[in-house]
Amino acid sequence: MNFLYLIFFFLILSCSSVKKEYVCGDHPCVNKKEFNEYFSKNLTAEIKWKKDKKHKNVDLVKINTESLSKNKEANINIKKNEKIRAKEEKKRLKEEKIKLLQERKIKKKEEKNLNKKEKKQLKVEKIKIQKEIKIKKKKKKKKKKKKKKKKKKKKKKKKKKKKKNRV
Repeated sequence: MNFLYLIFFFLILSCSSVKKEYVCGDHPCVNKKEFNEYFSKNLTAEIKWKKDKKHKNVDLVKINTESLSKNKEANINIKKNEKIRAKEEKKRLKEEKIKLLQERKIKKKEEKNLNKKEKKQLKVEKIKIQKEIKIKKKKKKKKKKKKKKKKKKKKKKKKKKKKKNRV
């Protein structure tokens, strides 16, 4: 029975989601791929745990001692400022993500272009090598033919000499 409780406990822990954010240097990573690239280059991993803002500490003494009107105005201003800062931060992060994604696309295109150029160069080189090989083969064939002709001529000469000698 204890074993079942232990298994159930581990299942609950493993199924719970953990809010974490990977940090690549001085900015949060756009996605897991960027994190893996950064980790492979630097061999350091930074993880920033996201805090839940559900728990708020309220100081009742402070609230009661201050005037309600000043407190409300100050809280409203603080909340507005925090919201504005949060929105600006989100916009900035989105812009960074977009820039990084665009840079990746550009890099991919450049790599593809380089690969295409390299392939073209390889094809041209292969064609040149094939032409050279064909030329060499032709030369070898010509040499062989010449050798055969020379041999035939020598044989003919020998035959003629033999005939002359016999006669």
